[in-house]
Amino acid sequence: MRPLTLADKHWVLSLQQDEQWKRFIGSRGVNNIDDACDYIESTNAQRKEWGYGLLALEDKQTGLPLGVCGLFNRFAFTCPDLGFAMLPQARGKGLCVEACNTVIDWSKSQGYGFLTAMTHPENVASQRVLEKVGFKRHGIYFDKTFPAQTLYWRDL
Repeated sequence: MRPLTLADKHWVLSLQQDEQWKRFIGSRGVNNIDDACDYIESTNAQRKEWGYGLLALEDKQTGLPLGVCGLFNRFAFTCPDLGFAMLPQARGKGLCVEACNTVIDWSKSQGYGFLTAMTHPENVASQRVLEKVGFKRHGIYFDKTFPAQTLYWRDL
């Protein structure tokens, strides 16, 4: 796992144009290469500001991108929110579980008491990942910026 760089712009665009991203995460305004660069710069600025953020997930052997995983500040809780998305070719291989566990371990080392995560109510694959890494369903999360989400919680 590593910070995103502008060299990631092509696969970041592909990830955000993926049908599962669009259905379960929604548009983040990334529709072309320039938008992908802006998204990467914004993500890195948030990481600098908060001390955590979204990271690129790479194959250890080939260095090829697999997806993203990291923490977000939702401003609704005192601890960060876990988020992830995988490129189609990396799904279903256990890689996302491994990445999430790495982020969870880091979060523990930073002294966070808990993490939240949320999914689209129909995103069964992401819900399974969260349950495999110890999150428990905690109700529905409502926010004016996106539709109701299934909220997950994990004490650390």
